[in-house]
Amino acid sequence: MLLSLTRKGDYAIRAMLHITGHHPRLRNTRQIATGMDLPRNLLSQILAALVHHDLLRSTPGPAGGYVLARPPEEISLLEVIEVIEGPVAADTCVLSGGSCDWDNVCPLHESWAGARAGVAAGLATTFGDLASIDTAIREGTYRLPDSAPPHATVPERLGRD
Repeated sequence: MLLSLTRKGDYAIRAMLHITGHHPRLRNTRQIATGMDLPRNLLSQILAALVHHDLLRSTPGPAGGYVLARPPEEISLLEVIEVIEGPVAADTCVLSGGSCDWDNVCPLHESWAGARAGVAAGLATTFGDLASIDTAIREGTYRLPDSAPPHATVPERLGRD
């Protein structure tokens, strides 16, 4: 099973990481786009959605920009993902993609609900936690937990400004 983000979800998380890394200073769209190698036109739409859902605050004007609406320790990865991707919980049966054939329950309901709860719990990590990990990665002190598989290939490191 492939568990991944859409391009918008990826960009939203990268933008939030960039803004978190500069918190509490304002960051404008150009700075975020350049710092994280993101397209500005799509980034503007994503930032607007994050402002609309009270994850970011925006200040208009030439000296304006974006800042976290709350401390990074109070904004979870799950919140950002659900704003852009939609809820982690699903309303349809995983077997049929529609209404269940077994009158409101099927053999997979309990297992699938547990898996969804596990994903949601894993995404409860805050941007404060992510910022600490990012700092440790930059400093070369981060040790990948044994339970986490490494990247198949080492990605190019972006967002160093």
